[in-house]
Amino acid sequence: MKEEDRKLWTNRIKDYRASGLTAVKWSEKNDVSVHKLRYYINKFNKEKKLESKQESKEPKWVSVVPEKPIVENKSESPLKVIIGNVTIEVTSGFDEDTFQSLIRILSKC
Repeated sequence: MKEEDRKLWTNRIKDYRASGLTAVKWSEKNDVSVHKLRYYINKFNKEKKLESKQESKEPKWVSVVPEKPIVENKSESPLKVIIGNVTIEVTSGFDEDTFQSLIRILSKC
C-alpha cells in the first residue's frame, strides 16, 4: 500500500471515529464506500495486532538492583575464631547452630 493511501485512510478512519456517526452515515456524508471504510479499519486493526504480537516475542530487559549489596567470600581460606587457647576454623557452608553452641561452650571455659 502506498504511503499516500495509508495516510488518507488513516485520516478518514480517525475522522469517522471522532464523528460519532455510524459507518453508513459517515460514508454517505463523505462520499466513501462503507465497504472500503470497514475494509481499511479491519486491515489496520490486523496490522496492529501482528505488530504487537511481534513486539511481545522480543525479549525485554530490565535492570535489577538488589536492596542490600551481595557480599561473597571469594577466599577459600577459613575464618579463624580464637577463644582463649582454642582456635576454631569456620569454612563456608558451616552449620550455624553447631557453631553457636560451640562458642557458648568454649566461652564458659
